[in-house]
Amino acid sequence: MATIDEFKSQLIAGGVRSNRFKVFVPRMGENIEFMCKTAAIPGSTLPVVEVPFRGHRLKIAGDRTFEDWTITVINDVNFTARTAVEQWMESIQELDSGVGATDLEYLVSRATISQLNRDDSIIATYELYNMYPQTVAQIDLSYDTADEIQTFDVTFSYSHWERTL
Repeated sequence: MATIDEFKSQLIAGGVRSNRFKVFVPRMGENIEFMCKTAAIPGSTLPVVEVPFRGHRLKIAGDRTFEDWTITVINDVNFTARTAVEQWMESIQELDSGVGATDLEYLVSRATISQLNRDDSIIATYELYNMYPQTVAQIDLSYDTADEIQTFDVTFSYSHWERTL
């Protein structure tokens, strides 16, 4: 049976804190590191391919898929990040005409999410490749939210991620 002291010895540096992170998305500007309220370390899935053989099913790994990635951004009075995302999406497909990009220049080759230690040193970094904003969520307006700072979500699609640290 493990003791509390044995547990404590395995909890190096007091554990990783979920509120210690930074995000960098090149087309959203430098201040996104400070204005990103929530993010996630991305996940991936290896689906099952079942191959039938004489009444049995052999389960083998299929092609890896990557879930969309969503961040929550704190809106500033200049709508800096929101404007950047709206302009990015407009460069992909115009709002009024439906005319769209004829090349893949709109894809961000690399965006990063870094997990920070309590001393702000980087302990893990994930790079997301070939990314673009799929959705910029609405901003709800209400008299009931007098004591809240305005936020909005942005959901990105990307081809894959790699852990670089």
